[in-house]
Amino acid sequence: MKTLIIDRSDGIATVSLNRPPVNAVSRQMQLELREAFETLSEDRQVGAVVLAAEGDRAFCGGIDLKETSSGTAATDDGSLRTTLNPGWEWRAAQRAIRHCAVPVIAAVERPAIGAGFGLVGVCDLIIASRTATFGLTEINVGLLGGASKALRMLGPYKTRMMMFTGRLQPAQELYRLGAVEELVEPGEALPRAKAIAAEIAGKSPLAIRLAKESIVRIETDEVETQYRTEWDYTNRLRGFQDSQEAMNAYLEKREPTWTWS
Repeated sequence: MKTLIIDRSDGIATVSLNRPPVNAVSRQMQLELREAFETLSEDRQVGAVVLAAEGDRAFCGGIDLKETSSGTAATDDGSLRTTLNPGWEWRAAQRAIRHCAVPVIAAVERPAIGAGFGLVGVCDLIIASRTATFGLTEINVGLLGGASKALRMLGPYKTRMMMFTGRLQPAQELYRLGAVEELVEPGEALPRAKAIAAEIAGKSPLAIRLAKESIVRIETDEVETQYRTEWDYTNRLRGFQDSQEAMNAYLEKREPTWTWS
């Protein structure tokens, strides 16, 4: 894998985002996330998974805007190809995490914004450092997204505020609202997530898999319908010039000029 590091030890798999400098989600990462979690679901030696991140700048800084803006993605041989359906591939990656046969615990030390928030939102538990931040920042770059996870995690009013303003929220606020299971000191998110994963991995593997499947089935229909609606509106927005202008302005570090077109 080119964008992930996967480690298996004592019944726990750790999947770490590894795409410097901010672990931006590329098409390659989407494909690898799907492959990794589908493979781990089939591994009877894995009792729990921890989703973590390499680097000291971000858990995940969002979608790769340069790739999204150009409409192309790098392939394994270094060439470029047109990204025909990035929405489908991203949904498939997140679905693989959400439907992983065993519980997935997010260990978040640094900012998880945009697509990073989406990744955290499809995990079963979140352990966060006090220095971590979370945000639905898509509105700042002419996109939409993340509301389906935020609604379930935080409730309708906090979701509206985050979605409409793009403001970052401290981990303490998500802990207060019940989305973050534990708030830990800097550097302790991954060790604590692994400790909880070890506790889960020690349970009956059949019981854990049935428990995970049952709770996902209870939630799935509503969440996945919401997420599909979310993407329909994102694609609708991307059909306007103002969406591209927002993305260009962000990449060029200037103020956007809105044209209502």
